[in-house]
Amino acid sequence: MIYAVKNDKESNEKLILRYKKLFFSARLTNKLRKERYAVGKPSKKKIREKAIIRTTYRDLNNKVYF
Repeated sequence: MIYAVKNDKESNEKLILRYKKLFFSARLTNKLRKERYAVGKPSKKKIREKAIIRTTYRDLNNKVYF
């Protein structure tokens, strides 16, 4: 559980911003989104397709433009 306690002379807006920063840095949103729906295991075809896409993007990122 994430919580933020209001400091002395801190406005409510600053408190909310600090809470949001803590919330998103804890990556709870990803967990909540992932567990929102029941999803089955991907098929072997889908796993292979994602692997191919990953390798193409890695190759593009590793390309040197000198």
